[in-house]
Order: sequence, then structure tokens, then C-alpha cells
Amino acid sequence: MFSKKVQSYVKQIIVEEEEIQQDEKVFCQQGDIAPLMIWMSGCNALYCYFNSNWLKFTGTHLTKAASASALEEEIGNIWTGSVHPEDRQRCEDIYLRAFATYESFQRQYRLRSANGEYRWILDTAAPRFAADGSFVGYIGYCIDLTGVPIGISQPSLTESYSLSTNSSRRLRKITDRERATELAKALKQLQTEIRKRQAVEAQLRQKTSEFAAILQVLPDSYFRLDAAGSILDYKQGLMESLYIPPEDCQGKSLRECLPTAVGDRFHQAITQVLETQYEVSFEYTLPLPEENNNFEARLLPLPDRQIIVLIRHTSNNIQAALIESDAKFRCIVENANNVIFSLTVEGIFSYVSPNWTEIFGHEVAEVEGKSFVPFIHPDDVHICADYFQRILTTGKKQEAIEYRIQHKDGSWGWHTSNSSAIRDGNGNVLYFVGICHDTTDRKQAEIALRESAQREALLNRLSNQIRASLDLNHIVETAVQEIHNLFQIDRCVFFWYRQDADVPYWERVYEAKSSFLPCLLNQQEATHAEIKLIAAKTLNGEIIRIDDTETVGDSIAQQFLQDFGFTAFMALPVHTQSGEIGAFSCGYCSGFRPWLNNEVELLQAVTVQLAIAIDQAKLYTQSRITAQTAQDKAQQLEAALLELQQTQAQLIQTEKMSSLGQLVAGIAHEINNPVNFIYGNISHASEYTKDLLHLVELYQQSYYPPTPEIDRQINNIDLDFLRQDFPKILESMKMGAERIRQIVLSLRNFSRLDEDGTKAVDIHQGMDSTLLLLQNRLKAKPGHPEIQVIRDYGNLPPVVCHAGQMNQVFMNLLTNAIDVLEESFVTCTEPSRWRSLSKRSICHTLREDKAPMSLVNNTEQRTNERQLLQAGKPVQRTASQGEMTFPQIRIRSLIQEDHVIIRIADNGPGMTKEVRKRIFDPFFTTKPVGKGTGMGLSISYQIIVQKHGGKIQCISAPGEGAEFVVMIPLKQEPST
Repeated sequence: MFSKKVQSYVKQIIVEEEEIQQDEKVFCQQGDIAPLMIWMSGCNALYCYFNSNWLKFTGTHLTKAASASALEEEIGNIWTGSVHPEDRQRCEDIYLRAFATYESFQRQYRLRSANGEYRWILDTAAPRFAADGSFVGYIGYCIDLTGVPIGISQPSLTESYSLSTNSSRRLRKITDRERATELAKALKQLQTEIRKRQAVEAQLRQKTSEFAAILQVLPDSYFRLDAAGSILDYKQGLMESLYIPPEDCQGKSLRECLPTAVGDRFHQAITQVLETQYEVSFEYTLPLPEENNNFEARLLPLPDRQIIVLIRHTSNNIQAALIESDAKFRCIVENANNVIFSLTVEGIFSYVSPNWTEIFGHEVAEVEGKSFVPFIHPDDVHICADYFQRILTTGKKQEAIEYRIQHKDGSWGWHTSNSSAIRDGNGNVLYFVGICHDTTDRKQAEIALRESAQREALLNRLSNQIRASLDLNHIVETAVQEIHNLFQIDRCVFFWYRQDADVPYWERVYEAKSSFLPCLLNQQEATHAEIKLIAAKTLNGEIIRIDDTETVGDSIAQQFLQDFGFTAFMALPVHTQSGEIGAFSCGYCSGFRPWLNNEVELLQAVTVQLAIAIDQAKLYTQSRITAQTAQDKAQQLEAALLELQQTQAQLIQTEKMSSLGQLVAGIAHEINNPVNFIYGNISHASEYTKDLLHLVELYQQSYYPPTPEIDRQINNIDLDFLRQDFPKILESMKMGAERIRQIVLSLRNFSRLDEDGTKAVDIHQGMDSTLLLLQNRLKAKPGHPEIQVIRDYGNLPPVVCHAGQMNQVFMNLLTNAIDVLEESFVTCTEPSRWRSLSKRSICHTLREDKAPMSLVNNTEQRTNERQLLQAGKPVQRTASQGEMTFPQIRIRSLIQEDHVIIRIADNGPGMTKEVRKRIFDPFFTTKPVGKGTGMGLSISYQIIVQKHGGKIQCISAPGEGAEFVVMIPLKQEPST
């Protein structure tokens, strides 16, 4: 029993020492990250701690290799060496006077910074107290006042505490709220760490004191070893020297202090304990001067790979000392503050310490021999029974339990208990022993703290919901449910006072109730007259607290409350700035219930939050409406601006096309007249030429040989050649005139100035006219081959449309196709790469026995390489050759249902999805600056969609060319 007790105490002391070290480390970390200069001193008035901000400010560096005493002396002298000599004595006087009264103080002085400059500091300090109330020193924090206008010159600061306080107040006025909050938060964290550390230190002192008392009465020799077997602590006990001198054992190996055989046995036992973490015991004999003596050694594991060794002399004298020690230990136990007890396996008290009577009021005789069950609260009996059952089953020590014990006066007190099982040599449980101590005050404090935390959590949840959501209904519903659960009342209802109705009434909005109560939401609403007293107070903003409805003086109000089954009632009004009135109704249906002040305060806070939420919801709704209205207007303005820009651009383009059309028509008209004159006279000139040539021929036949002069002239003019070539010249002039007439006709057809409105026209004629005008761009040029145009016209009837506008659409689409095809002819500067690329692609194509296909028009695109390869000639490329040798434009027309479809496709590089999405947007262009305006396709889209009620779409993919599909209705009403 003694060994287990020693092991337990040592473990607790080691664990609590580690906790103190950890708390010390956490405290230093908290102090180092705090945005303050922090210091601490002990009760001896010596400084013992400066945080990293303080050391950094003063440029102080602690000596890392110094001993503990040297480091303590160094820290104690840091403050004195850093304060200005003129301020040192004054501040030390303030500091030492505070140690006599244990009161907070402030002082101002000049502190030397890291760069050697003295800066004015405000130093605020508060006393520190241990858990038992004893004074342990001061903690303070410093603020740099240099550059802060306090209103008086800093060197004239007085030494009195009141002036220091006034300076602090002035400082706080000029210090912004955000920094004050940050400093208070940091100080609160440090104070929390200090209180935690002081509590752990108090527990450690108590455990150390109890352990020292046990060691005083323990007859065994006590060792504490590390994993190597070195002695960390030693107490001789009641036995004489065991080869180990008490004054010279620290740090020595236990194995070295004993005979070789015994030392080896101890070494084996130490190894076994470290590996198994279980107790090991053995007996051995030591040769002493008088005689050999037998000893029993017990080794028990501790944390951090440490071991307890207890050595007991097995002679009769030692046994007698053990009996005496047991008596002393029993005396200590019986005079302890905690209750010691033992229970039989059946749960019968076999022993209770005499202080049971002092703590619980029962006499010892009234308890011993009785079951523990009558003394335990009925709700806690199973906790105790399960606890002892676990000890009995596992044989291991269990965590402490909390339960309620009934005092003799009938009150209940909370207690915490630790118990263990006592076994015989065979391992059978003989009885249980335990110790319990009163935790009623702590438990009540925990309950009060938990209730306070619950109330604070409720307010926090409601506040968070108000900030996170502006759904008023959800917030009210949550508040009703939370109040019902927190106060454990039978019914909580929220009412709105509908004062705008013909007969004002109270509308039940949300309800939380016990399951046995009926629902009130669907019942008839209560009028103002039915609950006149309650309504009047609510409208006046008064709180109604009724602990017992039987005491209500107003009979109508009393009857109203009793109809709902209320025996206690409370109502709190909710008044918003917008004029709305509501109320929380809290009802209790199981007798008298006093409403506590903290409950009322909590409900008042809830009503304030709810009123804020209502106002915020209304403001939010109004702001949303205003914002939506502004957004709608902005969208309308944006749409109007866009439409205006498009209309303006279209008007400019239309005016440009109109001017161009007038110019073209004028030119065509002016050209047409002389061309007609020439064309009409060429036929007559041909006849006249034939007649003249025939006449010349007759002259040659009739007057042969000619005169010398005529003969010379015939030879000079080469009459035979002239007779053959002159008709050909006239025929060429006739063909040229015919060509000019066709061009003039195409210009007139393209401009269509004489055809305003919609008329039935030949779509193909307009397409051909457009192509004729673009013929110059389709021809081959240096570096660019001819663009082949494939006309795949269907059998179309005359189509009712705006002919001139449709020609404009065709012109835009064909011009874009030509631009793309011309841009795709990029010369290559790496002939070898083109040769390797062309061989792979051409061989693959020939194996498929197909020419390259376009995705959009399914037209075979023949290349020079294919022609050369089919002719059996080698393929050679030069740097001047482009990637594509046969650019094509394919034009198809067909009728589908009631629509005419015109498809214009090219085998160019195609376009990306992003470009295709914006292709019809106004002012969007992929052409270089100055080459395109971005209005061609946008105007074409408006002509097709808005003017003709049709559709236009683009089908394209990178590397697959592009195809524009124009669809217009076949039948439309022609305009006159």
C-alpha cells in the first residue's frame, strides 16, 4: 500500500512539475507575442522576467550560457541599468511603497532604447496573488509615450500617483480605441495564464507537502532513479546505511554502490521495469558487519523513464517499525480534511474516518455497517455502482467520479471520489478503499458559470444570426426556441401587435412549447380589450413579472392567463424605431416559479437584439429596393446607350453605303451613255469596214497592176494584215464594251437605288454582282494564289427582301472571307520543317484516299502536293510557298421549309470559341488597327434579324475554316 501511494504521489508531482514548465513556456510565449513590453517581479521585489519586446526595445541580450543564479542576478539588474539616472530613485520609491500595500501603481520615466536614446515610458503594474491568496509579486506593462502630446512637458512630471493616473487618463483619450482593445485583450490573456500557473503551483505544493509527510513516516528506503540507474533522489528511511552514504549519493549509479551480484540484479530489474512498465520485486541478502540481512526491493515505473525503488528490511525490528509507521499514517489519514472510507465488496461501509461527522453530520456509528446507497442521490447511485464494478472487473485504478451525498440536514453536496481495490495474495478483492472531498462550491460555481455561458452563448448566437442573416422570421423563431430551452419553461410565444386593424389584436407568430400543451398559433387572436392590463403595460414598454398568477389583481387578465394554463408568467415588450410593437411571452404551467433578475436581464438583451434586427431588416429591404431601382435604371441607360451607339454606327454605315451607292450609280450612269454610244456604233462600223474592204478588193481586181505610188502605199500599210486584223480589233472593242455594260449593270444591281423597300428579287443575281465587284481581290497576286469561288446555287424563286441591304450582307461576309484567306498565306522561313510536315500529312491523306476535308463545308481541298504526287513528281517547297495553295470560298443556296438558306464557307484557319461568341458584337474585330471597324458583321446581323426576321449564325473551329449561315423567310409582304 505504501509503495503504491509513493508511486502515485511521485507521478503526480512529476506531471504537475511538467505542467508548470509547460505553463511557464506558454506564459513566456504569450508574453513574447503580446504587443506590449511586459515585466514581472517576485514577492522579494526582484525582477524575474522581461518579455522579448522589452528586451528588444532596450537592446538587452541575456547570457545564454550563464548559470541559473547568474541569470537571475542578471535579470534583476536589467531594469536598474536601463532607467535614466535622474528617474531611477523616484521610480524605485514608488515601486517599493507598492510592495507595502499590494496596490496597483503607475510610474513614468525615461528608458534607454536600443539606439541609446532615452524615451518616456508609462509603466502600469498590478499585484499578483496565488490561489491561496498569498502575495507573489507584481506584473506590469510599458507604453512608449515619446511623441505623445500629454499637455505638460515630460520632465516636469510629478512623482505622485494621482498625477500619474491623470497622465494615464489623458493618454487613454488620445490612444485610439482599437489599440486599447488590443492591449486589454493581451493583458487578459496574460492574467489568465498567471492564474492557471498559480493554481498548478498550489496543487504541486500541496502534493509535495503530502509526499514529504508520507516519506517522514515511511520506514522503507526510497530511491528515484533515471533510465541509466543513476540516483536522482534518496531517503534512507528507518534502516541503517545500505552501502550508500546519504550525503554523497546524488548522481551516482545504484549498481556501483552495491555488491556486484546485487547491483547486477538491480540492473536487470530496472531494464525489466522500463520495458514492461509494470512493478518488479525481488529479495536479496546483504553482508552486514553483524550478520547477513534479508531485504525486499520493489521497483515501480514513473513517467519520463524514471523508476521508484523501495527497499524494506524483512527482520522483526523493521516489521515493528512498520507497524508503528502504519499507526502514524492512520493518524494522518484520520486527521485529514478529506473523508477516508472502506467498502466491502457488497457495498457496505466497513470504515469511515471520524471527520465524516464534521462534514456530513452523521455519526460514524450511523454509517458503518450500512450500505452506501441511502447516502447517494438516486440519480447518481448507478454511477457509483458502475465505478466499483469497473474496479472489480479490471483491477485497475479508474478516473475520479462526481456524485451527490445527502447531509443529515437533508441538503445535497457534490463530492469527488477516488477508490481502489485491496487484494489478497491470490489476487482476490478483499475490500475497497477510497477518499472523497467536497466539491460543492466548485460545482455550484461551474453551474452558475455554465448558465452564464449559456446566456452569453444565446446572445452571441442571436447576434451572429442578425449579422449573418437578415431573415427576420428565422431570427424570431430561433429566439423563441432558445428561450424555451434555456429557461426550461412550458411555453414561449412571440406576439406582434397589429394596431392598423379595425380592431387591434395580438397576433401569435412563433411558439415553442412542451409536448403536453395545445398549440396556440391556430386559435383566435386575443384582442386588446381581452388583455387590457397586460397589453397596456406592453405598449408602455413595461416588463411583466408574475411569479404566481393567483396574485394577479385584474380578473380579466387572471382569467386570460389561467385559460392558457399559466401558473407563472413573464412578458417583455419589443419596440422598434419603425414603430412596430411585439412581445415575448414566457409561461410556466407547473406551479409557482420565481423569475430571476438575470433571466429578465437576458430577455431584455434579447429584445434589444431583436429590435435591432427588425430595423436592420427594414433598412436592408429599403436599400435593396433602392439599389434594384438604380440598377434597373442603369441597365436601361446602358441598353439605350448601346442601342444609340449601334444606331449611330448603322446610320453612319448606311449613309456611307448610300453615298457610295449614289456615287456608283452616278458613275454607272455616266459610263453607260458613252458605252452605249460606242456599243451601238460598233456594229455599223463593222459593216462599213466590210464594205470598204470589199471595195478595196474590187479596186485591186479592176486596176491591176496598181500604179507605183499605190503599190508603195499598200506595202507601207501592210494592207493584207490590216484586212485581217481590223475586224478583230472591232470585235475586241465590241467585247470590251459588252464587259463595261456588264460591270455597269452589276453596279446598278448592287446599289439598287431604284428599289426602295422589299421586293421580289433574284438572290443569285445580287450574289453574282457582289462577286463581280470583288473579282479583283479574287485574282491571283504575287505571293497569293487565286481564291476559287464555288457556286452551288439551288433552284430559288424570287425572294422578297431588301435587295440593297442583302447585297451589303453578302459583301461583308465575302470580304471577311477574302481577308481571312489572304492572312492565312503566311510565308515559311524553315523549308525543312515544311517538307517534313507536308510528307507526313500528305502520305496520311493519300492512304485515306481522300483530299483534306473542311469541317464546315465538306469540300475536298486539293493541294499542289497532291497533284504532284499523283503525277509521280517529287514535292519540293521553298520559303516563299505558304501552307495553303488552293484557298476556296463555297457559296450554297437552298430552300428549307419556308426559309431561304445561304451558306458562305471558307477553308481558312477558323476561329476560337471565344471569338465566335463575340463575332456579331458591335466594334469587335480581330483585324489590325485601321483595317477593320468591327461594324460589318454587327450591321449584317441587324439586317438579317431585325429587318428580315431571319437568323444568322457562325460555325467554326480552329483549323477547320468558318461558315456563315443566313436564313430569311421565303414569303414576306412586299412593300410599295
